[in-house]
Amino acid sequence: MRLVSFPFPVPASLLLRLVTMMVVVTGAVGCSTIQSITAGTDAKEFFRSREQYVRIVKQDGPKGMKVLPNEHPVLLEQSQVRTALASLEFVLPNKDKSSPVFEKPELDVLERHLTAALEKAGPDEDVVFAVVGDYLAAYGLAKEQRYTAARVFYRDGKLNLIFGEIHGKYWANVDRRIYPLAPGSRTVPAKHEWKLLGYPYQEFYMGPDGQRTDWLVIDLAAMTARAAMGEKETPALPPHQKTVEERLKMLDELRNKKMITEDEYKMKRTSILNEL
Repeated sequence: MRLVSFPFPVPASLLLRLVTMMVVVTGAVGCSTIQSITAGTDAKEFFRSREQYVRIVKQDGPKGMKVLPNEHPVLLEQSQVRTALASLEFVLPNKDKSSPVFEKPELDVLERHLTAALEKAGPDEDVVFAVVGDYLAAYGLAKEQRYTAARVFYRDGKLNLIFGEIHGKYWANVDRRIYPLAPGSRTVPAKHEWKLLGYPYQEFYMGPDGQRTDWLVIDLAAMTARAAMGEKETPALPPHQKTVEERLKMLDELRNKKMITEDEYKMKRTSILNEL
């Protein structure tokens, strides 16, 4: 250690204060450096490119409640994971055409790093990711960046994906403490306008509060079996688009049976028609 000498007498009390300040500043810088590396978590990172990431984190869940363990580590084939992710489609309000959740560049990242992370994760750990892609903007005149983020884990022989966002608008150079590229959560459903479409081997998670439309459960074995038999399928439309007429008929029946009031009928009918 290099000793520092002063050209004039320094009171002991002042010297003590100077030394204390140096220790505090050094410690603060050290903590800041560590925090910038770990992002304040126990995350194990498998991929990072600018703000895109794939990492292992501890399971989330309601405070004080035990979360069921995952079937981790799990060894999945990269091609199987890619096929599952490539099959995902969604629609936006007032759109009659679906779009794939992931394009080729995102699939290239996820099939490799998501599979590797699931192979290393423990029973009390999930894998989270955020990927950014270039997509056509309105009227197809230009491209804009959009991100998709999700939480992934394997349990009961099925791949679970809880989406935090699908094709959300991406802005670079913003404070991620305010605008995080956050994955989905077991405890709080994501607020979203997009609607995932489903194949026979995919289903939405059914929790104590009902169906979670941001939480998709994929039966990889059933998916592989159908592919082996050469079955070609198209994704099902979201329930509200598929059965609007049926819902209106049911509403009429409830009114005719006087099971709802006229005001309730009008309010619900307006709500259904607004979804078109």
